[in-house]
Amino acid sequence: MAKSGLGKSDRFYQNPILRDAEWDRAKQAPWWLLVLSIAVVGIAFFVGVYATQPYSTLGWIVGIMMIVIYLVLGGLRRRRARRLLRESHGQAAS
Repeated sequence: MAKSGLGKSDRFYQNPILRDAEWDRAKQAPWWLLVLSIAVVGIAFFVGVYATQPYSTLGWIVGIMMIVIYLVLGGLRRRRARRLLRESHGQAAS
């Protein structure tokens, strides 16, 4: 089954599989951001578990904040992808 991620504005394709593939490519994070995020979260949580007290708390804070930053950037990527796809298919990019 095709998943609809764009709502009512995704009527520009007759083939929902192609539409979903283009949507997935457009909103995907760059590989370097994903690698950086996983590395920072892994190191921060490792420090959070195994370090002494002041560094342990700092490790947990850094790890959680990196996850929050990644999620915020994901929302911005979705908005940008929606705008770019609408523009490329001749729809209003409001």
